[in-house]
Amino acid sequence: QAAEPADAADPESGWQFSTSPYLWMSRMKGDMGVVEQVEPVGVDLSFFDIVDAMKFALMGSFEARKGRFVGTGDALYLSMGASEDIEIREEDFVDVELGSKTFISTVTAGYRVVNQDRVTADVFGGGRYYWMKVSLDLEGPQRSFSGDKSESWFDPVIGGRLQISLAPNWSVKTYADIGGFGVDSHFTWQVMGVRQYDLSRNWSLTAGWRHLDIDYDHEGFVFDASMGGPILGAIYRF
Repeated sequence: QAAEPADAADPESGWQFSTSPYLWMSRMKGDMGVVEQVEPVGVDLSFFDIVDAMKFALMGSFEARKGRFVGTGDALYLSMGASEDIEIREEDFVDVELGSKTFISTVTAGYRVVNQDRVTADVFGGGRYYWMKVSLDLEGPQRSFSGDKSESWFDPVIGGRLQISLAPNWSVKTYADIGGFGVDSHFTWQVMGVRQYDLSRNWSLTAGWRHLDIDYDHEGFVFDASMGGPILGAIYRF
């Protein structure tokens, strides 16, 4: 999540905005399925496997703040196709081609409950929207299957963020949220921790770790997977 330095302007000042493009070097592990008639396949892709299978990716976040009000938005899009590191669970099939297009966006509104010189803390409520299209091609000596399906859903989420200034220009940030609660996903959760270095009043660099877990299934469409790995980003404030 984009954020201002710990020594940001007075909370009674006007609107402050920031945007943050980032690179999430995530792996993906879990189950993906299309229809009830065919068992979901197991996916275990490292970041380098994803890069090799990647067709297009875009990631970024945005934040707006006025006084103690905080609004955030985060979005990522990933299109890829893979045939290796996919576990086939039905003996009838020996070869697999898995394609996926994924869009995930988290939007929250929150309140700054702590606003001190060296420590800030925010609480959030909002939602996470997903759109996914999964195609699955399975081949075997006696049987084959080919199908694709698009699915979209929305999960309510609640969360919080803590930022601590460690030294001039250096700070650490942690973010966590939970959601789903059976509304659409059975459950989803996310955690992130980064170290931030402020190059100037307007620019910062961040590096850390992010993990996102999603457990969703509906009429044979299954996405029960986790994504986690290092994250690098730049923040511009205006």
